[in-house]
Amino acid sequence: MGRAATRRSARTARTPGATGATPACRSASRRPASPIFATMAAVFRADIAMTMHDRHKEWIAARGISSDLAARLGLFTKRDAGGAWLAIPYVEHGRVVNHKYRLTGEKRHRMDAGAPLSLWNHDVLLEESDQPLIITEGEWDALAAMSAGFGRTVSVPNGAPAEETDAPEDSTRYQFLFRSRPLLDRVGRFILAVDGDAPGRALAADLARALGPERCMFLRYPDGCKDLNEVLLAHGAAGVAALIADARPYPVRGLYRLSDFPDPPALRSVPVGVAGLDDHFQLTPGSFTVIAGWAGHGKTSLLMAMLANVMKAGIAMAIGSFETMPRPILESRMRAAIYQCHGDDPRAHRFGPADDLMAEKLSIIAHSPVDDETELTLDYIIELARIAVIRDGIRLLLLDPWNEIEHQRGPNETETDYTSRAIRELKRFAKNYDCAVWLVAHPRKPASDGNPRPPSLYDIAGSAHFANKADYGLVIHRDDLAGSRIMVKVVKVRMGLPGRVGMVELDFDERRSSYAPSHAPGCSANQAPARPDRRRIASGRA
Repeated sequence: MGRAATRRSARTARTPGATGATPACRSASRRPASPIFATMAAVFRADIAMTMHDRHKEWIAARGISSDLAARLGLFTKRDAGGAWLAIPYVEHGRVVNHKYRLTGEKRHRMDAGAPLSLWNHDVLLEESDQPLIITEGEWDALAAMSAGFGRTVSVPNGAPAEETDAPEDSTRYQFLFRSRPLLDRVGRFILAVDGDAPGRALAADLARALGPERCMFLRYPDGCKDLNEVLLAHGAAGVAALIADARPYPVRGLYRLSDFPDPPALRSVPVGVAGLDDHFQLTPGSFTVIAGWAGHGKTSLLMAMLANVMKAGIAMAIGSFETMPRPILESRMRAAIYQCHGDDPRAHRFGPADDLMAEKLSIIAHSPVDDETELTLDYIIELARIAVIRDGIRLLLLDPWNEIEHQRGPNETETDYTSRAIRELKRFAKNYDCAVWLVAHPRKPASDGNPRPPSLYDIAGSAHFANKADYGLVIHRDDLAGSRIMVKVVKVRMGLPGRVGMVELDFDERRSSYAPSHAPGCSANQAPARPDRRRIASGRA
């Protein structure tokens, strides 16, 4: 069905009440037989040779279906060189347009060569009715619904596809929908009573897209049954009627009931291994964290310590550290943090057990050593992270910093709109792949008074969305650039996540490449511990 037809259908569809299709379906079972039967009987009486063999009557009865009902719908036995076929006529506007033939001794089907594909029992659509239209995957399931009193039932002519169709509205497989489009547009509600297996689900998805999911309902089959005929055999006509009465609205993306949501898994968070900070902030898969701070105020050193701790706790991660060379700088700093040794310690500069840990738990997102022209756009980074989740089992993605990503805005997209879209994509990745995302973003340049104030998330260049959309927000600040003490302000913790808002003062122990609360033994609240000469290590490492 085309988009215009779908929109027209949506306007004419009835809004489901609290009981869904139950009253309509139940009343259908109490209604008298459709006058369409009389019309069809007149069509089939025109050929007195249309009779059904007793073996075919017995085969139909074994499926729980009355052979009299089948005969009223024109089923008959056709003999040819291939054998005795059970023939099912397809009628449109009182005229036979096609047949389906089946050998009951084996599952073989064929249809009339060159005949159009049409809905079976099409002419039920000619009746004015506010009742739902049931669509089945085969004629026997349609007959099962009719056996339970639901005469307003049709069947697709060609079963289910192996998988969903990219564009069912343009597919020749669904030409029977195009042939009946004006009549289908008048239907307020469809019940998709297709099979409960994978092809049936693909058929349901195609039909819902073509007819409009807002007009569709689906069935949940009882255990041991995958279609209406099996329900009829196992539970009788009353079971079929009860199942149809319990039809549920087909899911519409973005519109749900509480019962549509599965119970969420228990939150699993991992301490970052920094005493004092663990009470406020932990690595939580599925969450999005924004980390801000001025350059040279300790962000990288704290991140290295946290990454080493969670890596040792068994967490695999991918790091896009776009301002730090992977080798030797990132490599040596990670070794020092893992070993908890000074950055000048020989262990930080030679292969050892830390490298085995990094080989197992650490993936690097970076320009290729042989191709530094590939643009690391956000979409490309997210795709690499998705692969890392599947291939390496990462639970943490760190991007440092935001401004080094190649941002591609749309032609009329503002920076604020782009930032909102980009953060939404990062959060979608975090949720879909149960992976924490940590994003380091620089604030706008501070006033040049030599003593910048602590920034807030609203100071990040580009948009207030960094503050508004974050699940966790951290600000790292150092009052004394010559000292080792930093303030870590956890300024945001979204409701329901572990942690709490607050501020922690930490001292960097350069000898161990680690942080500890400023009140730890050997440290006073006002005096930082002695530090090795900062000239001995590379500029900007702390």
